Amino acid sequence: MPQPTARSRLPRSSDPIRSATDAIAVVSMALHRPLEAETIAFFLDHASRSDTITVVSGTTDPDSVMSVAECMSVAGSRSPTLCGVVLATVRPEAAPTLPATLPGDIDRWIEACDITESNGIELIEWFIIGPAGVDCPRELLGEPQRW
Repeated sequence: MPQPTARSRLPRSSDPIRSATDAIAVVSMALHRPLEAETIAFFLDHASRSDTITVVSGTTDPDSVMSVAECMSVAGSRSPTLCGVVLATVRPEAAPTLPATLPGDIDRWIEACDITESNGIELIEWFIIGPAGVDCPRELLGEPQRW
């Protein structure tokens, strides 16, 4: 999984986001440093572009991702050009040498996918960012990438 770095080329709103590396570069622009509990979200249009990043502070409850997924997908469903959403939950309290994923994250991934899909928006990826780097519950489930 790609790691956010200060040396990544920062995408512009006109650049397509076609990979996890591109998406992490977008997330890294909004990420608070030092890490804070937050969930970062952005939509993708049919050309894989995004021009808005949403940051929800204080998402310390592991289930917060479902509320963010629901709010974003309801909002996105009102636009005929939006078709996908990317989420990134920051868990600063995770151990510095261990993955930031928690028990139940696979179920949260499945539920968040169901929520967004019910609103006509595809959950492209859910990144979980901790001191040790970036993880994806989708990978733990063995699902292919959606880029």
